[in-house]
Amino acid sequence: MIPASEVGERLRSVLSDGAVTSDPGDIAASAVANPIVAPPAAPSHIVRPARVAELQEIMRLANTLGLNVTVASSRAPHLKGGVAAAEENILIDLSAWKQIPWINRRNRVCLIEPGVTYGELQTLQPQGMTVPMPLAPRSGKSVIAAVMDREPSTWPNRQWDISDPVASTELIFGNGHLFRTGAAGGPGTLEQQRAVGGAHKSPLGPSQTDFHRVVQGSQGTMGIATWITVRTELKPSIEEPFLIGAGSLTAIIPYMYDVQRQWLGEQSFILNRTAAAMLMTPKSGGFEATFSSLPHYVCLQNIAGFERMPKRRVEYQRTDIESIARKHKLTLTASQGTVSGKALLEVATRPCGETDWRHRLKGHCLCVFYLTTLDRAPGLVDIFIELAGSLGIDRESIGVYLQPVVQNHACHVEVMCPFDPAAPEDVELMRKLEGEAVKRLAAGGAFFSRPYGSAGDVVFQQNPMNYEVLKKIKGIFDPNRVLNRGKWGL
Repeated sequence: MIPASEVGERLRSVLSDGAVTSDPGDIAASAVANPIVAPPAAPSHIVRPARVAELQEIMRLANTLGLNVTVASSRAPHLKGGVAAAEENILIDLSAWKQIPWINRRNRVCLIEPGVTYGELQTLQPQGMTVPMPLAPRSGKSVIAAVMDREPSTWPNRQWDISDPVASTELIFGNGHLFRTGAAGGPGTLEQQRAVGGAHKSPLGPSQTDFHRVVQGSQGTMGIATWITVRTELKPSIEEPFLIGAGSLTAIIPYMYDVQRQWLGEQSFILNRTAAAMLMTPKSGGFEATFSSLPHYVCLQNIAGFERMPKRRVEYQRTDIESIARKHKLTLTASQGTVSGKALLEVATRPCGETDWRHRLKGHCLCVFYLTTLDRAPGLVDIFIELAGSLGIDRESIGVYLQPVVQNHACHVEVMCPFDPAAPEDVELMRKLEGEAVKRLAAGGAFFSRPYGSAGDVVFQQNPMNYEVLKKIKGIFDPNRVLNRGKWGL
């Protein structure tokens, strides 16, 4: 084991002044802010390289000295635990990499660095573009961190593949090699490719490879993205958001299938009244009033027109969607209770502030999320709610968020349980609920494609053959195990 003082000296020898810190306050501020997970090993140093060349030097040094490296691009606090390390480590902080060096309106694509947040991507709007975003991300959330973790966006019919909107990428694998994927892989430099009309928009390549999938979803165990190109969308010229209220999930799901099958509408998702009230309630309070005014479940259905004949597009889509709603005995309304469709759409499609909206009610929130199909979602939601009820948790306090993905070929399901992180008995109860819920949900068919917390152990136990393949892949791209060594037992 190399002494921390020597590690700091070696890092400072390859980095610019001020790029290395071991200040206890800085390190404490970068910690994983999730009391449910076991406390991870704190980094001995935080390094903030200024450019790709310095990042490569860090990786070469890590391979030479056998260092353990974790990476963050979002601003702290880190809530889910993607940067949590099992062993002593150095943390590479890329949150200051804020450049958006290239925006291409014709091909609807832009190139961004790791520290760019969704709020900072508002620079696309003057060019008539926008980017699909997760449901009200916190202000410090990195776009690259979100899309490389496959966080779902609220715009399901704009997603053709689970990896969207990621296009081309530049990666540094654990072995220190720099690699460009997709159309950016060559031949030629990026500038030479653009000069002949290239837009770095295809994620496939070079040749028949698809290496961005090795890094996507790996939570920093396979490689580091230094930039990506993101597929953008036209910014709507006009929007008409509606709400559909129902007493149960099963009443909305057939409607959702019919609308998504025909690619009608734009942003669409389902919240139960607890989650909707959490999302729509500011810090000043008002949760109970919003909660009591809403039906058990609310579906947002946005309809939009774009550059060409926007009013006509909205008219025919509204007619078709209203017909589908009537078929399923549902009604499109401008508002439900105290919440309007316009307000919900506005809140859902902009950053929520420095505090995650799930944490406003009690200070923290247990979130368990997984993939399934929309028709199976109600049964899996019931598994969680029944378990929570058996542990003495008020069932009405549990939030539910359903987000169709990849044109509703699958569905992201998130169940959330707010709690007070300062109350040890609440923390212990949430830890017990999370551990048991993951086991029961996995047994019921939930697919944990983004395994955090207990899910990291359960999913690999369920599929030992895939776990062996994962270890072989780790051995190829990170043979010295320098990227988050010990995570998932890798």
